[in-house]
Amino acid sequence: MNQSRKQIIVNEIHYWKSHKLLPDHYCDFLLALYTEGHGDGENQKLKKQSAYMLLYYFFDSILILLPILVFLATDELFIRMIGIVIICTLALLMKKQFFRYPELKSAYAVMIFFVVCLFSSLLILDEYVGNSWMTYSWMLLNSLTWIIIGKRKQQHFLQIAGIFVLIIICIMLGFNFL
Repeated sequence: MNQSRKQIIVNEIHYWKSHKLLPDHYCDFLLALYTEGHGDGENQKLKKQSAYMLLYYFFDSILILLPILVFLATDELFIRMIGIVIICTLALLMKKQFFRYPELKSAYAVMIFFVVCLFSSLLILDEYVGNSWMTYSWMLLNSLTWIIIGKRKQQHFLQIAGIFVLIIICIMLGFNFL
């Protein structure tokens, strides 16, 4: 078969694979067939991109700390609220970015988004409401939501985090009443 024709077919299989038009194992089989088992350089390309992709994980992880920095930096409620909204929007954009690239684990970005939202809301509750029962109730509601969404979306990472938060709530309540 002509080399340029093979390359067109291989590119088309990559398109199917990246857009989930065929299951990955079918695409891998077809790629092995058309590249005659030599691979097509996708794995090498992925290895080259792995260092670049670590930046996404790094910047996404940094978002967890930003609500705390916003609360430490200013006492103005309006500025804090704008900062929290911006941080939650950034976490949402990072989530979309993770879904865009199949090499990135989208479950990680989803988890970071939920953690940022939880931390931000807990900071607001702790600073302006100050009622511990309301804080515990909010944490309980978040953990149950994480478990339910994780079960529906088949995101085990989110389910485990929800269970982890639930255990933390139980421990905190145990220390408050003992």
